[in-house]
Amino acid sequence: MAINPKKQTLLNKSDFQKQQANKNKKRRLSAQQIKRQQEIAQQHGHQGVQTEPPKKSLTPLIIIGVVTLIAILFPKPQLITYQKLNMVTQSVYWPGLPGVKPVLFDSLLQPIKASERSTLYLCQDVSKPSTCQKYAILENHGFIAALKYLIFN
Repeated sequence: MAINPKKQTLLNKSDFQKQQANKNKKRRLSAQQIKRQQEIAQQHGHQGVQTEPPKKSLTPLIIIGVVTLIAILFPKPQLITYQKLNMVTQSVYWPGLPGVKPVLFDSLLQPIKASERSTLYLCQDVSKPSTCQKYAILENHGFIAALKYLIFN
């Protein structure tokens, strides 16, 4: 039970040239078709495929967070109205930071504020209580009022 192999004959010259021409035509068409398919794929790729929206950067969020943290942690200036012997004065008081003394913007004296007693002490030398003068605090206004006072006065 042997399988008989098919005998093949060699192509004559004209048949060989026809076969080569057919192969070249197929190659040209397939190259053109490939180009067309690529163009179609690119067109559909831009229209059909949904691209992800660009990621938003975190920089604005970080800046907002830092500004908020600073606004919460750092003391803000206050506009205070204080009086002694019927003489009423307004000034901007900044409570200072750890290691930084409080400041009364329109005075060279060193302020010590006792909020619970509505009292303000202005001292030439904090270490000598005899150089301090006591003032009654009549009103306390917030940060925005202090900014307005500084800008307009």
